[in-house]
Amino acid sequence: MSLLAGADLDKDLILGLDLGTSSIKAILIDQSGAVVRKSEAKLPIRRIDNQVEQDCDDYKRALIEITSDCREFLPRISAMGLSGQTPSLLGIDERGNPTFPTLIWQDNRATNEADELASRFGNPWNLIGTSLPWAASACPAKMLWISRNKPEWIEETRWLLQPKDYLGFLLTGEAISDPWSTKGICNVKSRSSINELIEYCGWNPKVMPKIQNGFESRGRVSRSASELTGLPEGLEVSTGWSDAMCGMLALGVFAKPTSFVITGTSAIVGTSSLKAPNDAGALYVIPDSSAPLSVTYGPTQMSGGSIAWAAKLLGSNEEEFVAMGDSNESDSVPIYLPYIAGERAPLWRSDIRGSFSELSIEDDQSALARATMEGVAFAERQVLEMSQKISGSVPEEITLGGHAGNDPKWIKARKRTMGKKLRRISDADITCRGSAILAHTIITGDLMESTRTLSPKSEIYEIDSLEIDYGIRNFERFLSEQSALLAKSKGGR
Repeated sequence: MSLLAGADLDKDLILGLDLGTSSIKAILIDQSGAVVRKSEAKLPIRRIDNQVEQDCDDYKRALIEITSDCREFLPRISAMGLSGQTPSLLGIDERGNPTFPTLIWQDNRATNEADELASRFGNPWNLIGTSLPWAASACPAKMLWISRNKPEWIEETRWLLQPKDYLGFLLTGEAISDPWSTKGICNVKSRSSINELIEYCGWNPKVMPKIQNGFESRGRVSRSASELTGLPEGLEVSTGWSDAMCGMLALGVFAKPTSFVITGTSAIVGTSSLKAPNDAGALYVIPDSSAPLSVTYGPTQMSGGSIAWAAKLLGSNEEEFVAMGDSNESDSVPIYLPYIAGERAPLWRSDIRGSFSELSIEDDQSALARATMEGVAFAERQVLEMSQKISGSVPEEITLGGHAGNDPKWIKARKRTMGKKLRRISDADITCRGSAILAHTIITGDLMESTRTLSPKSEIYEIDSLEIDYGIRNFERFLSEQSALLAKSKGGR
């Protein structure tokens, strides 16, 4: 079925937009999946100790910057898709005015509240419909922190949203989200509000927005939003998915069982399966009520973030740093634990910190760069193997997306560390492409057809026995250093 069947022939483009941590990115693609235009607008972040915030006004400004940059193409857009960072939390009133700053996913102020929720509710599988770790980054802990420390925010708030849902409200005037983005406020299987948990956290269940599938239309661009942004009035906008799910969609994770790594500031690592596990412990499980296939996965804390930090430390930019690591041919390099801001999956510890160990006088900058790259990849391997064991799905290859797929200088490092054949998808804007697929589905009515039509091309890399042996040996070193760190920091949690 053609994208343009029954549509205005002048409207031949799809807009995919992703509200990430450091920027909003957008791509305009044609009906064959070819990128016609890219745009990016940076977002500021406020960091004070473990408090990490953004402002909705900056989201609005960035959206206007992007639509201004793409103005000549706007009349040709037939649908718009949304993707965004999660789990973040923001509030709006009835008119859509922000009622408090966005507490983004990196915010860890609610550590004590997370521990309290874990003690009070235990295993969240039945309550939330999935294995949501009681982490400070998750919405329930943030909600409980607000009720204890900023009760005035609650009085002013009508809806609790994710950042991409704020943009959706700005464009359409509708407070809508998808079940996975709103996990912890809604039960991802029943899609109903979790009244017991919401009320325990000090909120009224009415703060939950309307819940529907991410590939459904949330509504049309209003006249006022059209005047603000230049987007065509009446343009349909998808409900949208999290950046993780949009990246998975573009990689084909929902088309067949797939193991994958998607990297950005953090990494999203996991495996899709035909049957959902009964529980996942320290990982998330996206149930088939939220997506075509179940996915067992975990987000790490610092993937690209580790590269940015280490590159700055050595006085280089990120591209130069990765090139240094790629050029190193040593038999062995130090072990790097990438916990410079704590760790999410599978440890869920905001208090631990990273390290380089087994340093040698022979180690130069390239050895430290390669060690950083391998440490990031070993952290991904740990989550990957856990996801395969839990889901019972063990695909023969690993699909790489995001920066992991876009930069071939990472291939040697991941072949040495991951232990499986690699499929590299060289599309740096994988989450934007996923959101474009959601928009395309509004028109076709078929998510899998839209995925086939707009998915990017891939390249296969085989691995040899030496690389497999290297990975096994050094992954054991990584886990040993991790165990020593956890044992040392156990009393300080």
